Amino acid sequence: LAPEKAAIEYKKSIDKHFDGNDIVFDLILLGMGDDAHTASIFPHTTLVKNQEVDVDSVFVEKLNTYRISLTAPLINKAENVAFLAFGENKAEALKHVIGDEEKNFDTYPAQLINPTDGKLTWFVDEAAVKLLEE
Repeated sequence: LAPEKAAIEYKKSIDKHFDGNDIVFDLILLGMGDDAHTASIFPHTTLVKNQEVDVDSVFVEKLNTYRISLTAPLINKAENVAFLAFGENKAEALKHVIGDEEKNFDTYPAQLINPTDGKLTWFVDEAAVKLLEE
């Protein structure tokens, strides 16, 4: 199945589950990569700029593979979004994602995640937050 078609089928499945109602997940659990990607929304990819409430496919050049992901606007409709970020290798990204006043979504895609009417929670360890404490 081509990535674009897989994304369409995934969205149809989500639409069917919500039975014509607004798509609002109770909880979306995300991780964050050391490059600040989340939900396969990688830096400098088309998914960063996708403003549709949708599911999309993206080719991730550094991994030489396609990924299927919910878009940030769809994630942001959730009632609760929780991030897991553990380890020293996440410290630099976390410093920018949480600490930067000025947002740079293209470089730090996890900054896109900010629930519209929901709650955002971070679960981190000491190593991941060490640069925030400086």
